[in-house]
Amino acid sequence: MRSQTLRMPATTRTVVHERLAVIIRAIVSLPATWWRRSRFRAELRADLRDKPELLRDIGIGVYDAQAEASRYFWEALIIERR
Repeated sequence: MRSQTLRMPATTRTVVHERLAVIIRAIVSLPATWWRRSRFRAELRADLRDKPELLRDIGIGVYDAQAEASRYFWEALIIERR
């Protein structure tokens, strides 16, 4: 009895390879994303401490900035720099 191998159509293989490439890119870029979030939150904490009036001038409330600055680096940003 001969073993049978399952073959996927070429289009299915292409889709699987493209999805795999997207996943790999996301995993590789994750540390850079975390670093950017960490730096943004550190700068936000410094602005809260040194110049809170600047935050109000650009439309970020003090409470919003405090909430964002207290989040972990792996959590997505709630407020963004404008």
